[in-house]
Amino acid sequence: MKKLFFLILAIFLISVFANAQPISGTYAVQNTVTGKNLRPYDAGNQNGNRIVLYNHVEWKCMTWDFMPTGENTYQLKNLFTSKTFQPKEIPAKAGTALEQQPISTSASQQWEFIKAPDKSFYIRLKGTELYITASSSQTNSNIILQEKQDKALQLWKLVAQNPSM
Repeated sequence: MKKLFFLILAIFLISVFANAQPISGTYAVQNTVTGKNLRPYDAGNQNGNRIVLYNHVEWKCMTWDFMPTGENTYQLKNLFTSKTFQPKEIPAKAGTALEQQPISTSASQQWEFIKAPDKSFYIRLKGTELYITASSSQTNSNIILQEKQDKALQLWKLVAQNPSM
């Protein structure tokens, strides 16, 4: 009886950890409702440039390199600007827009990818209850942080891409 219990426990743990594979590589981060991606506004390189929704194209400015910082937690480096994004206001609060900044070790640049049942993700700012949210479905609309809602404007999928331009 004891051996059976440990066998079942081992199978359970293997199945749990096998599904928690880290994200590696380069991806577009695409909203599941709009089909639009995260990108720096006008592909600008300046610090403080806002992060917006933009129609899917396989461009470097819409491609993010996933750099692990912990379990299911990543810093995203834009292939075009070599920068990442963080809340415009720190500490962040609901409604805060995201902006581009140089990469640092700040927790405000670390994002937890939480799997949804349909293989999409909720993306939460580490250490908070704030999630990346499309403010609207319009091109160049701001990306903001909001508390978790049951709205698809908070669901994102990863589209693998390796753009040359």
